[in-house]
Amino acid sequence: MRTREDVLEWLSALLAFGIKPGLSRMEALLAELMIDPDAIPTIHVAGTNGKGSTVAFLREMGVAEGLQVGTFTSPYIIQFEERIMLNGVPISEADLVEAANVVQAAILKLEPVIGALTEFEALTVLAFYHFYQIRPDFVIYEVGLGGLYDSTNVLKQPKAAIITSIGHDHQAILGDTLQEIALQKFGIIKQGTRVIAGKLQEELTVPLMAYCGDRQASLSWSQEVIRDYRLSATGTWATYEGIPETRLGLEGMHQVHNAANAVVCAKQLGWSKTAIRRGLRNATHPGRFEIISRKPRIILDGAHNPEGVTALVERLKEESKPVVVLCSILRDKDRKAMLRQLREVTPDIYETTFDFPRARTLEELEMDGAKAMELNSFFKEVDTADKTLIVTGSLYFISTVRTLLKAQSFTKKGKH
Repeated sequence: MRTREDVLEWLSALLAFGIKPGLSRMEALLAELMIDPDAIPTIHVAGTNGKGSTVAFLREMGVAEGLQVGTFTSPYIIQFEERIMLNGVPISEADLVEAANVVQAAILKLEPVIGALTEFEALTVLAFYHFYQIRPDFVIYEVGLGGLYDSTNVLKQPKAAIITSIGHDHQAILGDTLQEIALQKFGIIKQGTRVIAGKLQEELTVPLMAYCGDRQASLSWSQEVIRDYRLSATGTWATYEGIPETRLGLEGMHQVHNAANAVVCAKQLGWSKTAIRRGLRNATHPGRFEIISRKPRIILDGAHNPEGVTALVERLKEESKPVVVLCSILRDKDRKAMLRQLREVTPDIYETTFDFPRARTLEELEMDGAKAMELNSFFKEVDTADKTLIVTGSLYFISTVRTLLKAQSFTKKGKH
């Protein structure tokens, strides 16, 4: 492989192997590459919603503390390289290609013994290899799916494990009930781990306390540090224990809670209050209530399950203009529940499709009675001049729309 395109083509080919929970293939590859995933201090983040935003707050706090902070997240919104970053800067093409060639060679050597790797496993090993070479002060790893059997769970001694939230998502893999899903997320908690838990349902608090108790893991509830908050035309403001009122870099009531996860973690790691406050202000995360155009007003939000849409709807109730929604909800998501919630703020909901294996087709949408349109047709035929357009339903979908709007020259100031 010589270019990023070669790497992306290789990883894309591995998608055919689907999702294969388990850590044996990861452990074999890391051993082959002589990589100790715990050689660099890490923070491990799991949860149904809020992982990416929590990582964004933590990253900026660490950078403000003067640390070199690596992050491994998914999916990407603007460019693939966002999945592996140092201080918010995506991995370079040269480093991506170099790491991919090393990892591919190891996979080819071991494949007859351990079997084919999935795309996410290969990418995770690639991230471990890259960070092992550059040795940042910290790496924050975001779980891909679940926790217990996720590829990132080869980490045995994270400095902190954060559980952001628990919701109904990926039931076919993680379990039908909240308790079953929670046990998968709790799987990132190791013996003696420092654990920070976000806003969880009441029925999950006792199981989490028991899980931590069995492993002598200290447990902190991040909501306990929230002192005050307010949503206004100037943004989302929050006050935390020991941290004066600060305008958050990410908007919405749910971001008050996500930021609290980062505040507690940073405090426990000994980072300064100045760095914590600066991180709260500086956090950015594409696709989380992201205003990409002001005239017309267009907002991208990656809400992709009922819990995510609940947070989006609460924020949309603050909008002064009428709301129009353009969404593409993946086949394995609870479409009916998500649409029902969106109808709380508008009857104008259009659905579309895009080039993604799990995307519903226009024919499927029409059979379900949707107001279905081709993506390009929507922007040509639907007038959103004096309205707020919300693009949502999937992080993969908003990435597609972002590319489309960029080609049409939309900016934060409006259309040229």
